[in-house]
Amino acid sequence: MNLINYRSSFRVARSALVIASLLIPAFVSIAETSLRKNVMIIMVDDLRPQLKGFGPVPSFHGATQMHTPALDTLGAQGTIFERAYCAVPICGASRLSLLTGSRPYKEPGQNWGRHWTFYSRLDAADQDTPAGVNHPGVTLPQHFKNSGYTLHSIGKVYHNRDDDREVWDDMVKLQHPWRDVPAFEIGVGEKNDDDSYPDGLNASDVIAKLDGLKDDPFLYCVGFPRPHLPFWAPKKYWDLYPEESIKLPPNYSLPVNAPRQSIHNWGELRNYTEVEYADEAESKLSDEYARTMIRGYYATVSYVDAQIERIVDKLKNTYDSQGVSLFDKTILVVWGDHGWNLGEHTLWAKHALYNTSTQIPLIIRDPDFPGGQRVSSLVESVDLYPTLCDLVGIGRPETTIDNDDSVFNLHGSSLLPLLKDPESKWKPAVFTRFIGGDSVRTKRYSFTEFTNQSDQVVGRMLYDLKYDPAENYNIADLNADLVSRLSHLLGATPVEKRNAWRALVDETRNNEPLEAELNLPEARHPDDYFKRLSENFSL
Repeated sequence: MNLINYRSSFRVARSALVIASLLIPAFVSIAETSLRKNVMIIMVDDLRPQLKGFGPVPSFHGATQMHTPALDTLGAQGTIFERAYCAVPICGASRLSLLTGSRPYKEPGQNWGRHWTFYSRLDAADQDTPAGVNHPGVTLPQHFKNSGYTLHSIGKVYHNRDDDREVWDDMVKLQHPWRDVPAFEIGVGEKNDDDSYPDGLNASDVIAKLDGLKDDPFLYCVGFPRPHLPFWAPKKYWDLYPEESIKLPPNYSLPVNAPRQSIHNWGELRNYTEVEYADEAESKLSDEYARTMIRGYYATVSYVDAQIERIVDKLKNTYDSQGVSLFDKTILVVWGDHGWNLGEHTLWAKHALYNTSTQIPLIIRDPDFPGGQRVSSLVESVDLYPTLCDLVGIGRPETTIDNDDSVFNLHGSSLLPLLKDPESKWKPAVFTRFIGGDSVRTKRYSFTEFTNQSDQVVGRMLYDLKYDPAENYNIADLNADLVSRLSHLLGATPVEKRNAWRALVDETRNNEPLEAELNLPEARHPDDYFKRLSENFSL
């Protein structure tokens, strides 16, 4: 069979299947599943969107310094979403938001603590994993399994590795526990090869199993634990970044007028022996240790990039029974669960509501869409679940809740219109929340309200991203009208904040974005605004 003609007929038949799936009752047959695209979601922990393929990301320093040829190539072959945001800047909650297609919420008077409530079918939780589950939704893996896909999982997919365990046809936990890894404190493995660390072992496991997945459609979730601390990587990746080449961020200082609630105590970094923390107003790492941290982060990102390249090469060189490579029939998604601070605003780790914590990398490479597309619209992690349903033509799940007439639907909007036309009209804002704080981002403004356990506002921050994309000068105090409008968009009560996103979509049409114009007033700036930004925070 002519390979080019086969690929063409495969795409035509697949397109017909997607249309048919919208017109006839859902049932799964062998003929249907044989034409479906595979899906591989590559989840990279703590990955900042400062990759070369994304171009300059103003919130992040060092954007051109990291060596990531595999991710750069996937970005060039797929669609890059330049302004993607997580629902929660912490590992477990962000992952559960993606995999359940739902947003976290807070009941009136509820203390966020480290636990999060979702519409979800999961009820397992540990200290860092979302809890408070009380509505039976259908997870993305479960929905794909119900639709005839085989399910494979390796590494860090959910935060708690046993969540949704019964769904997977094959589930491999995180390879090589950290306690056994050489040089785990600093991570410079002098004589270690890639498979001496978990990420390399995970890639090798995926590569070994792809030969057995040539013809049946699969969903493969591949979770790389790096660049999460500790920064483990073989020495060759550290050598990509000479010590003298590492620069501290220009905004290695507190933002002007930042509320105290916006600055945290560095999270997991405090577990390390050379880290001493005083309080939010005065703590900094030494310049030497800060450069070591930045260098370690870059090295582990390059290490993970090399593992992604190995998997992509295997997809390209593995063929189904009709002679088509898996690469040509697989949707590849690269997704980071949240950002990571490398000294910006004196912060390290995630756990904050600045762009450096909430903005994520997102690449979708679908063989049916042209490569090299860039989308500047604001998108969210919850958008990925409905997007994948649409791309493979399996419809979206609906679940009746608690035997009443209410129905749970996915909270995101399918990105399919943006894949077809990156200039399509889209929702004008996205929402992120973390302990004690709720944020809304528009194309121009970033606004956050912090509340106490009585749900009273105790702090606000407003950044004009047109002039201050790195969020260095809080202008909330000078902009009462603008603050009032953005606060109204967020909602005044926990219930309103939980449902704020609904005002921007048409829920009767699968959360199709409304062509809403926010018509926000022009921001006012302090007299010293532009002078201080140019002198102290030039990126």
